[in-house]
Amino acid sequence: MFMHTIALRILQYGKICHSIMRKVQFLALSLLIAVELCACAKKSTPEEGSSLPLVGFESPEVFVANLLPHNQNLTSWKNLAPSVRKSLLYVKRKPQNTLAVKRPGLSLTWGDLTKTLTRLRDLLPKLDAEPHLLLENFRWVEIDGGIMYSGYYEPTLRASRTRKPGYPQAIYKTPPDLHKIIARRGKYYDRRTIEEQQILAGKGLELAWAADPVDVFFLEIQGSGRLQFDDGTQAFVNYAGQNGHKYKSSGRIMREKGLLKRGDIFEQREWFKKNPGRVREILNENPSYVFFKFGTQGSVGAMGYTVDDWLSLATDKNFIPMGAIVAYGVNVPNEKKGSVPLRGIGFAQDVGGAIKRNRIDIFCGSDSHGNFVASFLDAKGPAWVLLAK
Repeated sequence: MFMHTIALRILQYGKICHSIMRKVQFLALSLLIAVELCACAKKSTPEEGSSLPLVGFESPEVFVANLLPHNQNLTSWKNLAPSVRKSLLYVKRKPQNTLAVKRPGLSLTWGDLTKTLTRLRDLLPKLDAEPHLLLENFRWVEIDGGIMYSGYYEPTLRASRTRKPGYPQAIYKTPPDLHKIIARRGKYYDRRTIEEQQILAGKGLELAWAADPVDVFFLEIQGSGRLQFDDGTQAFVNYAGQNGHKYKSSGRIMREKGLLKRGDIFEQREWFKKNPGRVREILNENPSYVFFKFGTQGSVGAMGYTVDDWLSLATDKNFIPMGAIVAYGVNVPNEKKGSVPLRGIGFAQDVGGAIKRNRIDIFCGSDSHGNFVASFLDAKGPAWVLLAK
């Protein structure tokens, strides 16, 4: 009986210990989950990049040491997979043995790009723990002289499906004679002719009418956007063509006239609000004109796929070909902190009329932060084209 009692007590004690251990394990697991959640939240905050050193003309080793996914609103480098897939689909359609680009300092085939993108895709699951693999698996071909960075975003415009008071500005689709005229004489009608003579009006080319001509002008610069109609509906509009004239920025026009100091989009908008009678005078000095089409999705790049926030780059395809992986770095404007570093892995997936040689346009998204960065960004920084070893 005595031995039975001792055995029972030992068994009860074991159950108590087991219960305590289960509670300890549960608490430890809860604490671990909480820590992980905090870490994830921290990763998804781009402003955390401000704790990193500002971007300079640095070595690839320094760049990678300060390269973090959350700086591009990513929680993991595995989040790059959809962007990699879009670029792979594009480059695989090209003849693999033909040149994608050939210029001093950079010569590669479409097959080289396919190999590079495939290598990155295969490395994505390992990069969070082993970022040095970016240095070991790729040649970092530096862009001599660095890059002038700017940004673009997806704007939203107030519009009407029919012409009515308050909606004076037509948004045109591609005229049927555009390509024939460009093929014959190299250029279509310039902006001044289109707007002042109204040569396209009443021909059934109007997609919509916008409330603000300035909004439409900046829509042309961005290439894609959303129309918020007065009936409560929305529609996407995407780039469909251009008149063949060289783009001249309104900021440059206004600086040359002594109207602005910086010439950024925010400063321009303030000036236009105060001087509505001079809007057409300024805008018409840019001869370039962009035509649009309705789309079923957001901003679409030159590859034919939607562009991705902080990942898709517009480049001069004769300088950095579409499909290229670009390690890019620049100090971007920040509403609260003035300037914060942005180091990223980007993908050449778009082009732009103003994007020539050593210039890259970063797609900044459609939220207010992206709008702010795109409106103010005009800074220099380093860039490398990555090529699989």
